[in-house]
This record gives sequence, structure tokens and C-alpha cells, in this order.
Amino acid sequence: MEIKDSIRIVPLGGFGEIGRNMFVFENDNRFVVIDAGISFPEEEHPGIDLVLPDFSYLVENREKVEGIILTHAHEDHIGALPYLLREVSAPVYGSKLTLGFAGSRIEEFGLSDSTKLIEIKPRDKLSIAGMEFEFFSVSHSVVDSLGICLKTGFGRIVHTSDFKFDYGDSAGSAIDFYKLASYGEEGVILLLSDSTNADVKGFTPSESNLLDHFRRVISKSKGRIYVGTFSSNVVRIQHILDICSEAGKKVVVLGRSMEKNIEIAARLGYLSFNPSLIVSPEIGRDLRPSDVVVLTTGTQGEPMSALWRIVNGKYRGFQINKGDTVILSASIIPGNEKTVTNIINSIFRQGAEVYYEGSEDIHVSGHGSSEELKLMISITRPRYLLPLHGEYKHLIAYKKLASEMGYPEDRVIIVENGDIITVNEDGVKKTDRIELKNIYVDGSFIGKIETKTLIERNRLSETGIFVIVMPVSIEENSVLYPEVFARGVIGTDQDEELIEKAREMVFNEMKAYLSHVDKNWDTFRDEIKKKLKTFFSQQTVSPPLIVPIVIES
Repeated sequence: MEIKDSIRIVPLGGFGEIGRNMFVFENDNRFVVIDAGISFPEEEHPGIDLVLPDFSYLVENREKVEGIILTHAHEDHIGALPYLLREVSAPVYGSKLTLGFAGSRIEEFGLSDSTKLIEIKPRDKLSIAGMEFEFFSVSHSVVDSLGICLKTGFGRIVHTSDFKFDYGDSAGSAIDFYKLASYGEEGVILLLSDSTNADVKGFTPSESNLLDHFRRVISKSKGRIYVGTFSSNVVRIQHILDICSEAGKKVVVLGRSMEKNIEIAARLGYLSFNPSLIVSPEIGRDLRPSDVVVLTTGTQGEPMSALWRIVNGKYRGFQINKGDTVILSASIIPGNEKTVTNIINSIFRQGAEVYYEGSEDIHVSGHGSSEELKLMISITRPRYLLPLHGEYKHLIAYKKLASEMGYPEDRVIIVENGDIITVNEDGVKKTDRIELKNIYVDGSFIGKIETKTLIERNRLSETGIFVIVMPVSIEENSVLYPEVFARGVIGTDQDEELIEKAREMVFNEMKAYLSHVDKNWDTFRDEIKKKLKTFFSQQTVSPPLIVPIVIES
């Protein structure tokens, strides 16, 4: 099976951003989706739980989707899968651990019976939608990570997925040099490459580099030890369990995702430990603090995560005490810097020691740095390069390093979500575009929340709300003194005079409006909103969100 015409690549997420990874390979109106990830909300997204790719393009073409391929088990690659499967029915392909983690999410959404999960292994071939895919192993911060090669008549298309060149014990699998080199020999027309660390010089350190440091910190601590890490990082979790076993310490696991992923990884054979090593929270809280290591989630400072509750004294039986040690073994996801810093400061204030990114060797990235990206290019020798999985600055940094290797500007294609790329015997070009929006998950609501809604939420958090209720008697052509409800407005708690001035101003405007022959109280309400905004500005108070209400009787 060999494609001789053209392939379209449609990015729906993960291009020009970190997170929400999803794109489509299209062949003769037959679709294969690669990954379905989420991203997490930033400060300007109050009330939002998750951000999904806009896959309305797939929903509109659901009958053309013939398969979904998952490269690895991180949430930014599998987290949106259940939401997609609610709308689009297709078999899901992935490695054993990837399907284990993804299958758990699918089950939570009640979609197990309607979803076919098909395991794939490195060097397996898959024929689907008139395309032939081959998979190769890559090193990353989660086991069973795969890259993808698509065979065409005009050259191979290689998708690295997230990768690094780790010559130590990275995640249970080494990158497949031989297979990548064979693609380079056969001819690669396009390399879709991870660009996350394109602006980081040198090589990313090996996962094995952390072992001695973890061992030293865990062995010397005199108090209770809390270790926060991503629940999908099975190899790091295995290392921590091994060190705790050597040191004669018991492990308490806190956090729903950590508990679930450890159970899945152990059941599938990716984790090995004596069952007596892990004890329940009830037993762990009664043990001597120096004999316990708490393995938990919440490295991004997420409110209500296990670590957040521990630090804020809201987790029964577990709190930060003087002499304790907290290890935050994870990189800070862009946008979470402030929340993580707040957690770190709070831990220090409580007298504990904190090890975090940048302060000690307690985390290594799962993404290759600049020299590894160059090495991937050298091995595969592609005609064209297309960086992905990076913010725009990372895409530009990738283009610069490719330029250092002699690639002309027109051979490095910079695209963002919605740009459509066509690959054929003539080369690789941007040929079209579809408009995409952020899809927000807010509790049980999933959809295109308007920008103005988020703006109003931000204004509420910054300036408060001022509601004024204006009673009007149509029959008697009279008005009553308005009622005011103010929350979070500077001055309203202490300065009753400010509220009274606002009420009096509105009351006088209401009385004056009674003399109008053609009264429109909806128009009046809009005018009052403007006047109140001016009023608050004159009082040197940031205008709150103003909600004027006219009650007619």
C-alpha cells in the first residue's frame, strides 16, 4: 500500500502551543487522528477545568475518521480522547501502557463498550485509511512511547512524537536508531519534530542521573518526606519505590490519579514492588514520620490536589511540619509559575525543606534539547522540517537550529493550529486554513465559552460586582429608592458613603427620567451603567462589573 498522490496534515492542537496535541493525516478524504490531548487553564481562564482542541472539524467529518493513534500516555496527548469519542466513533491504537491509562479514562466516561482498543508495538505496521504506518520506540518520560512513520510514494513522513536521546534508564525503552536510520536511507520527505526544548543548549540529562540525588535526599531526611511527581512517570516512580525499599521506609500514595496509575502500571507489569512497601494513609499517618515517604500528585500547585491540601492543612493526618522534606520532581508547566511558587513559599514558611526545579537535580525533562534535535535531523535527513509541540518561540528556535545545519528557510515550515499542510511529490506547503477556537470544560459544560464570559469573570475577580435594583411603577409613573448589592468593590465594606452616593445619583437620574414622554427603561438601564462607570472612576475606584436591573410593576 503506497500513497502516490498527496497527504494533508491538519493541525487541531499542539502547534504553536504546549498541550492539546492533535492532528490529522488525510488521504483521499479518509482520516487518521494522531493523539487527542488537553491543556490546563491559565490565570486568565477563571472557572475553567480543562482546555480541549477544537475537533468540530472531525465531528463534521465523523464518517471519514477511520482510526485514532495515540503516541504515548501523557494527558496532553490522551486527555481529550473521551470527549472526542463521545462525538466520533473509531478504533483507538496505542501501546499497552498508553491504552491502559487511556482505557481507564474511557471507562470513567462510560464508553468502554463502544470503543475498540487495539495494541500496537514498536516496528508493528498498520494499514488504515489507505495509509501504511510503522511505529518505532522513542525515549520519553513515560514508558511505551512511540513515534510514527507514514510510507508514501514520494518519501517517508516521520513523526517523532515527544522524544529525547537517553542512553541511560529513561523510560524502559531506548530510541530506535536503526529504524530511524533506515528511514533516512530510504528517503524522508518530512520530519514532524518535537520542539519543546529547541531553545535549550546541549543534551537533556538522563533519567538515571536523578537516582543518586533521590537516594541521598531520602536517606538523610529526619522528618516525613513528600515526593510530588507526574503520575504517568512510571520509571521515576519505580526508582522512588526502590530507594524507599532500600532505606526501609514505607510509602503512602495520595492522589486519585497517582493511585490509579500505579495500580494500572503494576497490573500491566511496568511496576514491580513488594506489596507490603505501600501502606494505607490510615497506617502511614500513625508511623514515625521519618519512616514514611508520601508519593503524591499536585506538582503544578493545582487547587484541591493532594499536595495542595497537605500544604494548606486540609488533608486529615498529613500536614507539613518543621523538619519535613518536600521534593517537587516535575518541570513547571508554562502558566503555572505563580501557583507553584506560592506552594513552595508556603512549605518554606512551615519550616520544611523544599527541592524544586532549578534548585536541585530532582527533575530531568522528557524532551530532547538542541543537540538531540539536530541529531534526529542528521539521522533521518528529511527534505522538509515541521516543528510541533512547542510555543511559537520554540518553533522559531527550531528553525534557527535547522538553519545552522544548512536548511534554507523555505524547507522549515512554521505552522499553527488550523493551518493545513499538503505533502506531495512537489514538496511540502501550507495550502489552506480552518478557523479553530478554544473548547473549555467548565464543570459539566463543554463548549465554546465566549471570550466576553472570561473577560467578565476576570473583571469580577479584579474589581468585584455592583448590582443596583431600580423599582419603577408604570401605572403611577413613580420610582422607589434603589437597592444595592456590592461584593468585592474597593471601599464598599468600609465606606457606606460611597454606596449612598451611587444610590442617590441613580435615584435622581430615575426621577429625572420620569419626565420623558417616550420612556424606554431598557435604554435607561444602559445609560445608568455608563454613568455608574464614570462615577466610580471619579471616586478613584476601579469600576466594578456593573449590573443595573429595572423592576417594572
